[in-house]
Amino acid sequence: MNQLSRFWLTAKYALGQRTVLIFIALVVMRFISLGLYPLMDMTEGRYGEIARKMAEMNDWVTPWYDVGMPFWGKPPLSFWMSALGIKLFGINEFAVRFPHFLAALLVIATCYDWAKRSFINPFYVIIILSTSFIFLVSSGAVMTDMALCVGSTLSLRAFWLSLRGNASDRKREQWLFFIGLSIMLLAKGPVGWVLVLLPIGLWALLSKSIKETWQGLAWIIGCFAAILVVIPWYLLAEQHTPGFLNYFFVGEHWQRFTVSGWKGDLYGSAHATHRGTIWLQFIYATLPWSLILPIAVFVYRNKLVARKTIQQHQLSLYLLLATIAPCLFFTMSGNILWTYVLPGLPALALLLAHLLGNIEQNIAKKILFFGTTASALVFVVVLSILTIGHTADLKSAKSITQLFEAQHVAQTSMQPLIFLGDRPYSAMFYSHGQALKMNTVEEVSQYAKGNLTYIAVRKNQLTSLSKQLEHLNAVGDTGNYRLYVMLNPI
Repeated sequence: MNQLSRFWLTAKYALGQRTVLIFIALVVMRFISLGLYPLMDMTEGRYGEIARKMAEMNDWVTPWYDVGMPFWGKPPLSFWMSALGIKLFGINEFAVRFPHFLAALLVIATCYDWAKRSFINPFYVIIILSTSFIFLVSSGAVMTDMALCVGSTLSLRAFWLSLRGNASDRKREQWLFFIGLSIMLLAKGPVGWVLVLLPIGLWALLSKSIKETWQGLAWIIGCFAAILVVIPWYLLAEQHTPGFLNYFFVGEHWQRFTVSGWKGDLYGSAHATHRGTIWLQFIYATLPWSLILPIAVFVYRNKLVARKTIQQHQLSLYLLLATIAPCLFFTMSGNILWTYVLPGLPALALLLAHLLGNIEQNIAKKILFFGTTASALVFVVVLSILTIGHTADLKSAKSITQLFEAQHVAQTSMQPLIFLGDRPYSAMFYSHGQALKMNTVEEVSQYAKGNLTYIAVRKNQLTSLSKQLEHLNAVGDTGNYRLYVMLNPI
């Protein structure tokens, strides 16, 4: 019997055949969906266009936000990933999303191995992690968060196994811990270190393992090596575009989190929220399990089997602290997104799987089947709304760009598509960097100089711009835009 067959039989025994089949179908659908709907503004459109510029310019040091304007907000790892996808598959949605899908599979594989080595049912972990809403979304989205999650998961896993794993593996795990730190520095910066070192420090304190924690890893040499690996990029980035280090470390890593509605963002506006909102975001980001498992544990509390050793108690504490570390860190932040809880999700999956392992297996199978089915149904509904219902078109400039290109077929010479008042990030991606932004029709007229020119206008601007648009001919509506053509200068 080969390994694949053995894996299938083990998974079927642990989860039940129906759950395994639904899970496989969900993974396949997520893979297929990578190219089914357009990049959506703001995040996907912005990061997709930065990756497109990186691939086009072959500049692997500086991510470029616009011509002559560097993007200092994030390190380059996620842009490298998407740019490499473009090099391999061309400029399309699948190309920029696929590397993040692979990163999600890497996180799942890391958690599977961690669970096996910690005597937690690894199939429970896979199901809980991969069917959580935030993980499903992030596994096929052009964002920086999944790249960060790869590094944080590797470090959190490696720390535990360097102390509690097999003696023969501990040296390897120690260095994997610092490799994870390096990945985080290239994915999102020092904030990743906080999300790893915070739960480790709290665990060492609460479990009275400070000495063991300090002696278990070569902290000074390892951290120095982790920084040494990535510091060349940081220095090159500052050399190429002076001012990067100050903006990135002071602005992005201090003022963004301490100043509500931070006004220093060079690339938009900060996401102002009430302090403590991260805990609410954690609950709906981890659905359906944040709802299903507490109810299940309450209902079946009399069927729980108490069989924890001291080490298992310590592991539960460590996983709990790793789970809530993002919430603890971002509690007082005035600018957050729900994706900030993602680094805590792998530990949560292990913790919940550990808890679920104390329930009778038949009951655990029913709970996992119910949660997997609920997640799959929600995914199918959302995907249908985005694609069949064309809701994604309302958050992307792909359809208006395609309508413009359809006019281009019949014309031998045309100006680039001009967006009036607002040019979304996705417009640059789908126009290969050619879309322009202008504020008034008069400005467009002066630019056009009598040449045939097309103008995209948001539908919510039509009333306020009615006088300016009355001399233009409407071509058609699509998504959130109406396309106009300027035949003669005004």
